[in-house]
Amino acid sequence: MAERVTLKKLAGHLDLSVTTVSRALKEGPEVRPNTIARVKQAASKLGYFPDQRGFNLRTGRTNTIALILSPDPQSAFPAMGYMNFCQGIIRELEGSNMTLSIIPRFPGDEMLAPLKRVVESGLADGLIVGQTRNQDVRLRYLLEKDFPFVSFGRSELFSPHPYFDVAHEEITYHSTIQFLEAGHRRIALVSPPADLNYTSHRRKGFNKAMNEWGVRPEPEWVVDMELSFESGRETMGTFLGMKNPPRAFLSPGVSVTLGMLAALKQAGLAVGRDVCLIAFEGTRYHEFSDPPVSAFHASLDHAGKQLCGLLLRRIQGEKPEDLQLLEQAEYHDRGSC
Repeated sequence: MAERVTLKKLAGHLDLSVTTVSRALKEGPEVRPNTIARVKQAASKLGYFPDQRGFNLRTGRTNTIALILSPDPQSAFPAMGYMNFCQGIIRELEGSNMTLSIIPRFPGDEMLAPLKRVVESGLADGLIVGQTRNQDVRLRYLLEKDFPFVSFGRSELFSPHPYFDVAHEEITYHSTIQFLEAGHRRIALVSPPADLNYTSHRRKGFNKAMNEWGVRPEPEWVVDMELSFESGRETMGTFLGMKNPPRAFLSPGVSVTLGMLAALKQAGLAVGRDVCLIAFEGTRYHEFSDPPVSAFHASLDHAGKQLCGLLLRRIQGEKPEDLQLLEQAEYHDRGSC
């Protein structure tokens, strides 16, 4: 095994003092720019990495941010989406001394267990929390502990907290208007479980559009469901078995949409000809599905990058109310409506 390059060895190689090399690596204003460049070039060539252990002990910082990975399909992205999400976080961390730690939520863990492992053991300086609930006990716990975090999604908690979110109300509003303008009146809204924050936003947008057009949906056309292929297939089967089935559908995500497509194919119905379908996606998966599906696209790579940036600013002490970001999704017409 190659011997580790220490700060002292790096300084000896450059014929500089340890103090000068240390300050150069931190880009201290007292060090000349050409010296900083020379030191960084040598550090890269020799494979020098700063030893963070002493720094961590002195400052109480870990230079790590944490992301909870859950086995629960309700709180985890499909594999490709999760990879894109992490890629966005890593892109934002590039050039910093921060690292990303994936903290597992083991089967059988109660919801707060992984957060407590991070906060009470000092495993990270901040947390990214996904799949926000309206009254989220995780966010309440982190607020009570005054622990830096950012959530993927808003909540209904009284205390302000940092978040990045997509304008789901606008997505369902514009999708529904598109259906109505195309002549559809039998429109189904399929949403995630009711406790997830964006389900209520989706319903608001849907109801707003239907009310503006004076259309009253049947209660059985508005459903909340598990985010899975099987749930999508079963729900579409239920819709198609109704006496007066809907003919335009709003889907909440990739897995559900694929299940819905499978049920339509089994029934001999073609998307874009017999029924209309608009989905929500965090990757461009539906561009390559069979058939392609029109979708509102909100990149998970971009979401990861934005969330990481907000968290780093929160760790530096910025106020929660200044770290709230709501963005629009981009519509991709692929002929399914």
